[in-house]
Amino acid sequence: MEFAIEIARHTRLNFIKLMEGLSIEQLNVIPQGYNNNIAWNFAHIVAAQQTLCYVRGKVPTRLAIEEVTKYQKGTRPEDFITEEELDFYKDKAITLLDDLKIDIEADIFDNYEPVTTAFGATLSNINNAVAYFCTHDNLHFGYALALRRAVLNIEQAAVHNFSAN
Repeated sequence: MEFAIEIARHTRLNFIKLMEGLSIEQLNVIPQGYNNNIAWNFAHIVAAQQTLCYVRGKVPTRLAIEEVTKYQKGTRPEDFITEEELDFYKDKAITLLDDLKIDIEADIFDNYEPVTTAFGATLSNINNAVAYFCTHDNLHFGYALALRRAVLNIEQAAVHNFSAN
């Protein structure tokens, strides 16, 4: 369990690093052919951890429920995600892993409500949920890598088109 949480920590730190050097405007771009952006994907992994562990575990979330539902499965970017909001989720991405570790050690997830994921895997306890959200985090990190490439290609094309005129 502890190793899985460390994998999630590394993924989230790599995700934060991926966002460095991009403007908040770039992080909010939804390229043609996509239905979300880098900022949404990042906030989504933080929210998903809360849903998979705390909501399914029938214990209070460590984020306000509005901060979870705004980025839960089935949502998409509705508004511009500000630098302040993204910084909030960056901070929470790491501290919530520490909180989860403490909560697992305190054995508060003894009433876990099973769920079958989009992958077809059934999560029946907190150990399953942690293993799954690590996979989920990496999936969205991969999406963010593709989005970053698309966003930078859009800008490259715009510069190329401008210089061609």
